[in-house]
Amino acid sequence: MTEQTYIQIDLAKEQLEVALSLFLDNACYAAVITLAGAAEEIFGKTLKRYGKEAVLDWKFKNIIFYGVHLKQKEFVDEENKIRNTLKHLVEDNEFITADLEDSACWMLVRAIENASRLDISIARSHEFNDWFYSNIIGI
Repeated sequence: MTEQTYIQIDLAKEQLEVALSLFLDNACYAAVITLAGAAEEIFGKTLKRYGKEAVLDWKFKNIIFYGVHLKQKEFVDEENKIRNTLKHLVEDNEFITADLEDSACWMLVRAIENASRLDISIARSHEFNDWFYSNIIGI
């Protein structure tokens, strides 16, 4: 094997496309969350580097907390809670209670939107959009 140099955004695109395939094949939602989450983070940081707004920043600015003051870091931590729990053993607890399919869906939404804001085309994203409209929106 030989060490090579890679462009991180290309690897993020690859991770997102693998995550999309796993999700659309109803397989390995935990892997979907971590793969899509890695891509979402790289795309988001790239957007910020270019002076553009990432999805989580937009969401934080536009969400209404109904009188609850929440700092942006707290909001981001909550949005990434499942992803981070899958990546790190927390409080010596070996169990996780979550709707992994739902978490995977929304992580894909964030990652695909960040990619779109960077004008990055993602294979099977149209197929995911069709799934989303049928299964989430109900159209």
